[in-house]
This record gives sequence, C-alpha cells and structure tokens, in this order.
Amino acid sequence: MLPAVLLGLAGSLHCLGMCGPLQLALIGGGTGRPWLRSLEYQIGRILTYSGLGVFFGLAGKAIALAGLQQALSLFAGFFMVAFALLAWRLERLLHRWTLLQRWSAWLQQHMSSLLRHHPDGASFSFGLLNGLVPCGLVYAALAGAIAMSDPLEGAAFMFFFGMGTLPLMVGATLVGSRFNAVIRARFRYIQPILLIISGALLIQRGLQLDLSLFNSAVPPANLDCH
Repeated sequence: MLPAVLLGLAGSLHCLGMCGPLQLALIGGGTGRPWLRSLEYQIGRILTYSGLGVFFGLAGKAIALAGLQQALSLFAGFFMVAFALLAWRLERLLHRWTLLQRWSAWLQQHMSSLLRHHPDGASFSFGLLNGLVPCGLVYAALAGAIAMSDPLEGAAFMFFFGMGTLPLMVGATLVGSRFNAVIRARFRYIQPILLIISGALLIQRGLQLDLSLFNSAVPPANLDCH
C-alpha cells in the first residue's frame, strides 16, 4: 500500500489548506479535550474514506471481470501523474460540475449545523461528513481504490491514504498556524514528486513489469571449461 501512503502524504498539504481551518475551528470550540476531539474527527474521516474504498473496490472488481484490470491500474496511475502536473486546473475543472457543487453546498450546510448545535459532540460526525467533501486528491485515491479491483483492498488503500494525511493534519492541530507557515513553503515542492511516484507505482502495477520475464527471455550464458 505504498502508493496510498505516499498519496496521503502528498495530499495532506492540500487537506491542510482546504480543511485545516475547519478542523482548528472544530477542535478549538466546545469544552472537551482538544486532542480527543481531534482523534474523533480523524477516525470519522478515515472511516468514510475506507467505506468509499469498499464501494469503489467493488466497482473495480466488476470492471476487472470484464478483463480491464490492467487498464484500471494504468488509468489510476496516469490520473495521479496528471494531478501532480495540473493539480489546481484539474480540480477547478471537476468542481465546475453542477452536481458536485450542489453536493458540496449540502455538506457544508450540515457541517455548519453540527458546529452550531453540537459543538462538544460533533467531532466524529464532522469527520464522517468531511470525508465526503469533493476533493481532487480524494478522487485520485479513489482511482487507486478502483485499481485494486477488490472491496477489501480498496478499503485498505483508502485507509492507508487517510493514514498518510495524518502527520500534517495532526501537526497542524498541535502547533497551530505556525505549523502551516513553516511546512507549507517547503512541502509544496515535495507534493508533486510524491504524487508522481504514487502514479508510477500504479502504472508499473498495470504494466505488470517483472524482471523475471527478461531473465526467462534471455538464456544464461554457459561457460565451458576445457
């Protein structure tokens, strides 16, 4: 699941920019312990990712039964590479879809309602809903989950993707705005590299590269001693 973890690490900076302020507002409000609210939020978010992985893994399995498993992995890999090179343009293009705009507005309405009416008990539910927020990095991860062609492996892929986002997200919770200022400037250069590596690993999986094929194609040289 190395591609999933690398994708999560690469996407965590994006998550921090998109969801970091909401997370800080959630954790900073209420009367409970901040670390406990943060933990509940992260568990809810990763559970949603894992549930999506089951669904998309099933979809990938259906497609694989049609003999397109290799094409799925290639598509997922190239999608990640494209996102690394065209991240913001690609995401803006996806978010022009009216259905996604309506879905995002519905989620924001319910998340705001949770914060207003249940500031002390909204962390887990907020995390569950936050995992459904339209996001280009999540789309890339779901492409990887489809490529797994199995519901359990799809869930595992999304779980490890979520785990990969934790270091920066938790760091932002513990350190606050200072974390953003220090990390963002440096990590933005690493993000596309990690995305490209994740995509390359899935492309390799799709191509089914195996050095043993080359070894079997070229017979070993025999040294005859006289």
